[in-house]
Amino acid sequence: MRRLLAAAALAAASLLTWGTATAVAPGQDGAFNFRFGGFFPTGNSDFWEQNETKFTLDHSDFNGGIGGVGYTASITNYFEFDVNAEYYDRSSRSAHREFVDVNGDLILHDSRLSILPLTVGFRVLPVGRYARRGAEGRRYVRRPVPYFGAGIGMAYWEFEEQGDFVFDDPAGPTIFFDRLKDSGLEFEKHLLVGIEFPVAPEWNITLEARRSWAEATPSDAFPSLASSPPDPGAKMDLGGASVYLGASLRF
Repeated sequence: MRRLLAAAALAAASLLTWGTATAVAPGQDGAFNFRFGGFFPTGNSDFWEQNETKFTLDHSDFNGGIGGVGYTASITNYFEFDVNAEYYDRSSRSAHREFVDVNGDLILHDSRLSILPLTVGFRVLPVGRYARRGAEGRRYVRRPVPYFGAGIGMAYWEFEEQGDFVFDDPAGPTIFFDRLKDSGLEFEKHLLVGIEFPVAPEWNITLEARRSWAEATPSDAFPSLASSPPDPGAKMDLGGASVYLGASLRF
């Protein structure tokens, strides 16, 4: 009987030692992230200013929804690396400020902006994700988990204008229909700050805010840039502020 109890105790001790040895160390986890929120363009560029001067358009008309997915890999308990992809798309209708048609109706066109950023970055967790408590060295998730970070990437963008426009000829203005589109790939950088609220061992709820910077040089064929004198080097600000509500599946 004593031998049986001794063998059972030895087996239990071996399992406990093996489980402790094979337990994932703090900061070794990863997570898949899903988030949705709002994007608010800053509009700090000649392109937006000229559009707002010529048409009843404001960069705030492009405030809209944004969604993204990502993967976070823990480097240590206090540093994480992430990869993200997001998508934003928004349309707005505006009218020419100086002209109307022969019936006195507004001359309208639609503008559409879409942005697809692909980014990488680092996150700093000032108080860490895990804390060790107890003689057995078990891990406990901190509640909540604040973080901040920065990243870089590339942003694919498209801008399109479709509708009626005015050609201001010396002989008299002429209304014409047109569809103009331009796109490109631009360098992007961003800062972020957020906080995670663990709601289950595998799931976290996330609140995050970002500020991004990027700019493009759109075609001077757009009516807003075809004024006299033309400005072929006008920049279009693609940056802005974003706020998100998301979830993380940790493993």
